[in-house]
Amino acid sequence: MTCYRNGVKCMLLLFFMGLAALNTYSYWKDSLNVMTENTSMQPKVTVEQSSIIPFQCPYESWNQIHPDIVPNENLHLEWIQSNISRRDNILESQIRLLSSFVYLDHISITTNSQRSYGQKVYCRYYNCLREEISNSSYQSIFFPMNIIRCPRRIGVKYMSISFDSEEIPQEPIPLVYRVFEAPIHEVSVCVGPIYGSESKWLEVAEFIEHYKLIGVRYFYFTVFNMNEYSRKIFDEYLRTGEIELTVIQSEYKTIDWQFHLLQINECHQRSKHHSKWVINVDIDERLVILDDKINSVGSLLSGYNDTVAEVGFAIRRIQKTEKLPEKYESDEQIISKMEFLKYNVSSPVSWGAYKTIYRPEKIAAMYYHWAYQRYPGTVAEYVKSEIALFRHYRTTKKNILGSGWLTDPNYKNFSIVPEETKFAEKLKENVLKKIKYVYDQRVLYCEEIAEIPYEEYKEFGHDIFNCTFRKETGSNKSVD
Repeated sequence: MTCYRNGVKCMLLLFFMGLAALNTYSYWKDSLNVMTENTSMQPKVTVEQSSIIPFQCPYESWNQIHPDIVPNENLHLEWIQSNISRRDNILESQIRLLSSFVYLDHISITTNSQRSYGQKVYCRYYNCLREEISNSSYQSIFFPMNIIRCPRRIGVKYMSISFDSEEIPQEPIPLVYRVFEAPIHEVSVCVGPIYGSESKWLEVAEFIEHYKLIGVRYFYFTVFNMNEYSRKIFDEYLRTGEIELTVIQSEYKTIDWQFHLLQINECHQRSKHHSKWVINVDIDERLVILDDKINSVGSLLSGYNDTVAEVGFAIRRIQKTEKLPEKYESDEQIISKMEFLKYNVSSPVSWGAYKTIYRPEKIAAMYYHWAYQRYPGTVAEYVKSEIALFRHYRTTKKNILGSGWLTDPNYKNFSIVPEETKFAEKLKENVLKKIKYVYDQRVLYCEEIAEIPYEEYKEFGHDIFNCTFRKETGSNKSVD
């Protein structure tokens, strides 16, 4: 009996000793695993497959319609068959995408083409990731010269085109938002294209400040090329949010008036549903209101109902005999070069090349000065020249388009017709203020540099400052 009890005790002792050994081994193994994980160059990461969700493009409330038609498409086809507004300017021009706009009921794409009128083309649609939206392409047509209209698609953010549904399309371009229930600008200006070697900076400032004084608050500019000095004034008006700037990249080394319709058509689409009225002018043309009872162009147009698609104005040509200044030198120089002060030799009033202000959504196709085709149910009106007209500062140089205008019988019997005195004085003040803000620059004086950056420059081995000491001449003075 004693021997049996001793055997049981021995078995229990062995059991507990084994259990203790097992616990010790488990603890040692866990500790080793922890040490391995802490010292590994590739830490263990556990990722549940269900948590990997690809980025999804947002679908804004305005971007969720998918119509099957383009407004007025059948009407456009009828006009195409009759060659309404057809204009083939450059027969071998490339077809480059320029801009695209999304409106409440369709999308417009503008291109550089000047030879595609009536040509079939496919609209191609892309989401926010620039991925083509499946089963979305649509066969459309060029009308007018360089414009394609497309139906909207859900979630589209970029557009492109191709001439076959299987063709690799051009690189897509972003949609510009124009889904407005009502225009956000009352009157804006579509400004003729900027190109050529002549500096435009002073003319741009005069133009914008003139129209601001008669109530215009927004401008659409188009640039083919300009020098760096002139670009500074555009950058200033971009900063203040008063202009949109479209830059057209062309395959041609030189640009001339043949490319003007690209700007007119692009600006027509750009301003549509964005501005109620658009003044269609070149940069050397200024609307002047002669009726003292009318204080703005908005009030001038306010009396026209919704059937009026465009309003015509007579012109008065004014001889511009010199080129614009290359750079700002002084206040006196700028005042002496301001066109509205310098040039007043004026022709009689003429309707021969009248200009218009138009309602963009009521026009199907624009021409250089007026609408080529209005939509049905609309009319044109004309303003008496005693109420308002355009002053056209037309160059007298003989090596440009239309240089023979001085021999035209419509422009004889010149007289001196200056701007209204108070208006001219205010315009001079505003132009000079803007020009000085942008171009009246001075050197950096070394004394202006605070002590800490001055010492840091020396410490890090910069022995030249781009500055001038007030008591010395020259620049890039040594800091020794």
